Amino acid sequence: MINGYIAAVVTPFKNGKVDIESFEKYITCIVNSGISGMVVCGSTGESLSLSMSEKVELVKVASRINNGRIKLLAGAIDASTDNCLEMIKNTESYVDGFLCICPFYIKPSQEQIYNHFKMLSEATSRDIVLYNNPGRVGTSIGLEAFKKSCALKNVVAIKECASDLSRFTLWRSEVKDSFVFLTGNDDSACGALAMGADGVVSVSANIAPELCAKMYSAFKNKDMERFCILRDTLAPLHSLMFAEPSPAPAKYALSRLGLMSEELRAPLAPVSKELRNSIDVFLEKVGLIR
Repeated sequence: MINGYIAAVVTPFKNGKVDIESFEKYITCIVNSGISGMVVCGSTGESLSLSMSEKVELVKVASRINNGRIKLLAGAIDASTDNCLEMIKNTESYVDGFLCICPFYIKPSQEQIYNHFKMLSEATSRDIVLYNNPGRVGTSIGLEAFKKSCALKNVVAIKECASDLSRFTLWRSEVKDSFVFLTGNDDSACGALAMGADGVVSVSANIAPELCAKMYSAFKNKDMERFCILRDTLAPLHSLMFAEPSPAPAKYALSRLGLMSEELRAPLAPVSKELRNSIDVFLEKVGLIR
């Protein structure tokens, strides 16, 4: 089952190339942190700027280091169904499943959205996690397309980034009991959990995975005093991670933790001096740097 905190991992670069040495060190930390899973080559991983060969190498490295210890998803993040199918074909043997976004920019119809997910589902025996992010994509998965997609044999979960938290409650009655609802919004994750979400695909979990895992555990164990303390501790981090275009803030924080450089691929650029200072203050406050 896919639940808990899942890190939407970044892709480290060095002199314009994927930095595999840093990626290995970083993934080792993620796997040993206590969180439930990770997404490699998702949008936070700058997947749109990666070649297919780079994506495949990253997935292979993550799979080798992970060795089945936590859930490993690969992103099928593209406006082209054929490109998503190629990603699935090249990485299927290394992952537990695929995070599959609604095709972006072209604004497909609801029937076209369903047909996209159907083709991806039929191409693999691995789990399929739907990904609804209307703010980025320009189109939202509607209820009927959602229900039809969830009836596909291996569609097991959705990463939901719509602002309407009622979906986590109201849409649950439309699918089988084992279906998993994940939120992709760190800033409203606690509200989503209260509304029925089973977990969080998180940028913040890259920086403070142990705290995220402890907060989720406190919620599941109904330790509300502990949960509230961790909720309030993590809240500033969620804001900082999206104060400037993601994943630049996360990469800066990870550079301060000694895990990688803050290099990005254009048009993304390193964060401002003001945001650097704010991230440093947070990292010092929670004891991640001195």
